[in-house]
Amino acid sequence: MEHSISTEANSAENPVAFPPVDIVVVAHNPDEWFGDVLNSFAIQDYPDFNVIVLTTGDESQMRHFVHEYLPLAQVHAVESDHGYGRNLNSIFDLGTNSAFFLFCHHDVALAPDALRLMVEESLRSNAGIVGPKIVNWDRPDELLDIGYSVDKLGFLVSRIEPGELDQEQHDSVSDVFMVSSTVALVRADLFQALSGFDEEIGMVGEDLDLCWKAHLAGARVLIVPLALARHREEKGKYRTDGEEEKYRERHRLRVVLSSYGILHSLVILPQAFLLSIVRAFGSLLIGDLARVRVLLGSWAWNLLRPRSLFARRRRVKTVRRLHDGEIRSLQSQGFALLKSFFKDQTNDQKRASGMVQDRFKRFIEAMREGPSRASAVFVGLSTLVFFFGSRHLITRKVPVVGELVPFDLSIAECFSLWFSNWWAIGIGNESTNPTALGITGLLGVFSFGSMGLLRLVLTLGMLPIGVAGVWCFLKPFNSPWIRVAGASIYFASPVPYSALRSGSWSALILYGTLPWLLAYLSQAGRLSPFGTLGGPRGRNILPSDWLREALGLGILIGFMIAFVPFAGIEIILIVSAIFIGSLLSGWPSGTFRLVSVFSLGAIIAIALNLPWLIDSVMFDPSWKWFVGTRPTSSISGGLSDFLRLESQSTGNSIFGWGFLAMAIVPLLLAKGERWAWAIRSWVMYLGGISVLWVDKNDLLDISLPRPEVLLAPASLGLAVAGAMGVGALQRDLQTYRFGWRQLIPVSTLVAFALVVLPVFGNSFSGDWGMPNDELNQVLGLQESEMDYNGRVLWVGHDDLLAASGESFGEGLTLSVTGDLKSSFLDRWDSGQNVSEPLLVEVMNLAINGGTAKLGRLLAPFGVSDIVLVGRSSPLPSKGQIETIPSSVESAFGRQLDLIRIEASPGIVRYRNVSAIPVAAILPNGQTIGRTLRSFASDPSPDSGIEAPSYGSPISTFEGSVEGDSEVFLAAPYGSSWELSVDGVEIKQQVALEWGMGFDPNMSGDFKLSHQTPSSHKTVISLQALLWVLILLGYLRSSVGAGRTSL
Repeated sequence: MEHSISTEANSAENPVAFPPVDIVVVAHNPDEWFGDVLNSFAIQDYPDFNVIVLTTGDESQMRHFVHEYLPLAQVHAVESDHGYGRNLNSIFDLGTNSAFFLFCHHDVALAPDALRLMVEESLRSNAGIVGPKIVNWDRPDELLDIGYSVDKLGFLVSRIEPGELDQEQHDSVSDVFMVSSTVALVRADLFQALSGFDEEIGMVGEDLDLCWKAHLAGARVLIVPLALARHREEKGKYRTDGEEEKYRERHRLRVVLSSYGILHSLVILPQAFLLSIVRAFGSLLIGDLARVRVLLGSWAWNLLRPRSLFARRRRVKTVRRLHDGEIRSLQSQGFALLKSFFKDQTNDQKRASGMVQDRFKRFIEAMREGPSRASAVFVGLSTLVFFFGSRHLITRKVPVVGELVPFDLSIAECFSLWFSNWWAIGIGNESTNPTALGITGLLGVFSFGSMGLLRLVLTLGMLPIGVAGVWCFLKPFNSPWIRVAGASIYFASPVPYSALRSGSWSALILYGTLPWLLAYLSQAGRLSPFGTLGGPRGRNILPSDWLREALGLGILIGFMIAFVPFAGIEIILIVSAIFIGSLLSGWPSGTFRLVSVFSLGAIIAIALNLPWLIDSVMFDPSWKWFVGTRPTSSISGGLSDFLRLESQSTGNSIFGWGFLAMAIVPLLLAKGERWAWAIRSWVMYLGGISVLWVDKNDLLDISLPRPEVLLAPASLGLAVAGAMGVGALQRDLQTYRFGWRQLIPVSTLVAFALVVLPVFGNSFSGDWGMPNDELNQVLGLQESEMDYNGRVLWVGHDDLLAASGESFGEGLTLSVTGDLKSSFLDRWDSGQNVSEPLLVEVMNLAINGGTAKLGRLLAPFGVSDIVLVGRSSPLPSKGQIETIPSSVESAFGRQLDLIRIEASPGIVRYRNVSAIPVAAILPNGQTIGRTLRSFASDPSPDSGIEAPSYGSPISTFEGSVEGDSEVFLAAPYGSSWELSVDGVEIKQQVALEWGMGFDPNMSGDFKLSHQTPSSHKTVISLQALLWVLILLGYLRSSVGAGRTSL
């Protein structure tokens, strides 16, 4: 190969052999300064080197320019979208035989002796990678780079301060962990062994990967400060469009994922993931959703490329010479990111690109300028109030009350039940289990198996999640005051706190998810400021992508329906409110696109829940499946309470009227998109209030869910309207002439005070007024004392019961559970069960005085206890009170086979002395072929022998049976329960008109277990696969999307 400067360096006349060097530079749209760069190569005092220019532009034009300075230089064309690292790897295709490669950016000029000094030091110190001292192009006395240290998570720690002057304080040769790819001399055999740069990385972070792998291969990485290079720091597109941080996070994480061995990965990766979560949470608190996407998207980007990642790990394994422990000794100790947080910064430091300090502190520093200080005050104050007001719920637990059931299933049990077709709820039923079981199991994985932590997030955590949703929804309006006002009003809304006190999990989930739903719907309709329809587009908005928006809506709606079936109806009403509000405001609504994207999202949501929906509602539609068995007109509040977002009567408190006062402001002042959103939000607000008022006045023949559920969209509408009012004060008030409108700001401040003051007062309780005592504690104590076994029949108002059930006279609900303590499974309605009408008939018979042996009638259902519930929580805690009618109490008092046990005032338990076990061994003829009436009237009943059980949550029964005995199971006939005696399968028969019995006609050991058909498991597997594909599709479409930066 010909070299650019000398062809006689290694001749016989020259006793010193200089290894050949290839200077490789990638030129991308260079300016006139590129001539200075080429000239610096031409004047190098090193005798044997060649220059190779890889151009992303016109090859012939670049060749003509380069040859003016370096006549023998090579010029080759490369693709601009391949990235820096991949383009440099093209050196392998050129057949070079050089001993070293000097990789340079196209905006770097070398001192005349730089190349020689680096080669000499590499040979002297046996270094694999060498870098020079890099200074500012225009100010050579300003240091830019003298190598980096790196911590265990791949964060860079510069050895100099930004703006530091060169006073020869760093002029000794030193080992570093990384030298920048700005200028790097790499030994050719090492570069070949490492397979060059990681081509998945491309631009930003390729130097970290190469140096880390070099250390693993046993090579040294040095800085030679006497070798000097000037750098212009030209900003490429990847920097100017805000993508640098995204690439840096992705590629840093890829280096960590591909460099550590198995054992160190098990220790380091959880730390890396936890740090990403903490950083994402901090960004979420200030509404920086773009940063959240960068941090979490970096994990998605890497995990969606498993083949490339594992290939890189295999390559690293072949060259590894040092163990991870030795690599750690070369790295910076501790967490560089956390250390940098406590360092003081100058303004220049804040602008330093790629530095740890800048990346970690940017969201804090952004708040220190201008009106965004309001954001900092809100985030700090609301966080303090939330944790102060929730301190007992966090340090102890969220009490079990109403729908706030315990998460008493493990991850494995959640998935096991989801794949089973047996509802282990109440008496039991064969049907598809709720999709929420699978979702809960998946979320349990992300909570590292801590189901208590997951319960805290899905209950109490819905408050900050909902507030963050409002913040992010309002961010495109480009005003911190709008964001602070809306989030403050939503945080101060009485709805979530009332939901906590009454145990309405449905309302909490809606409170947390509805703001995010509104943001998705707004972007789907391209409504200003989420798009250009009706006004300008705001900042930090993803470009329109109907597929991404439909996938996001599908996942969110699918989640909401899985946990709150009534959410499907509220979602339709919110979409209708957007249309009606747009019509009333005279603003476009993006009807066609909004309907199209929403429809596709709804189809995806239905598909994600399809097996469960088919069994639960499609083949047997029932309004009860949506709202439960709440009686109509069971609301104590009036219209004035509803207008103040109170679900119950609270007297004539003046504080709640602040919500309405703030919502009126935009109606008086707002213009543009603020006017449109004010009207849309008012439609949401009035819609929720109207439905609640109609229900209160018994104008509907159907029951509706709890008031908090209906007030959740009204609360969101009021928060958005109040935020638009603040926006109108900030931007629209000045457009009016002086007059009465100038008094509105003072009134607004008073209204805002009325809104937020009650939250401060309520926070002093430490539990937002939730009860300190729970039914599980009282009844659980009795359970341990009474050696409890059997099912429990609960009687009470629907709002007080955790389990769904069947309504019967006196406005009460009957529900059956498998334990005296409420369970996570009790939360969902199992659909119509053959036993429910029989239970209602039996109870009505007892209420009407038709029997004095109710216990005997309930025995075939496995009911061993009956609990009358008149309070949501036992005394001395406060709670919702729904007194049991005296006619019902007296009917139970007349029963001869029920023993009354006073659990607590308002909570009465009856023990059924005629009960038979759920799985019982009985003499022949006791249950098979008999009617309930004949069984109940038997003068000498036999309670049978309990069959021992094991396993959870679906029990398996085992025991011994004689030839003259039968086995009775209190479960619907026809279910996939199988009994075998010594391996011989016994056919099931109808027992007591509804249950199943087995007549073995032989003695031996038996096993009674449920068998889920393989076809059902296949269907659920396909459903799980669909969830995975939809989630991956959404992540892929989101990770690659860019935001506007107007």
